[in-house]
Amino acid sequence: MNENLNDFIDAFLLDGGEQSEKALIAALKKAEFLAPVLINQALAKPDGSAVYEEEGSNIKFVLLEDEESGLSYFPAFSSRTEMMRWRNDAEQEAINLRLKDYAAILEGGEGKYAGVVIDAFSHDLILDLAKIKAICAE
Repeated sequence: MNENLNDFIDAFLLDGGEQSEKALIAALKKAEFLAPVLINQALAKPDGSAVYEEEGSNIKFVLLEDEESGLSYFPAFSSRTEMMRWRNDAEQEAINLRLKDYAAILEGGEGKYAGVVIDAFSHDLILDLAKIKAICAE
């Protein structure tokens, strides 16, 4: 799914040099991340017919909160293995998102969310909206 992304993150976190930053940005632009979601089952009327909800209301994104700052982040996992470090549940639903998708969600959130955290339980790479926009624009 994201070949070598973890290697690029490791290299950047290790040395923080310009070369490793450029390689990481190139990898992030191509990457697809697993975004954990909660999917509400469709409601049914007593006669068995479906209740139609507002479009998109049956999917809720999971947020991670920084206990010290109280800020909320969207978790983005580079692989199912990374997601299992957060929640060891093979049934955990997830959708694939790219950084540009997260940028749209963050913009629509009007400041409610601090950003995205990539592989929160290993690399813990945090990107705010400004960084995501800069990466997508390069």
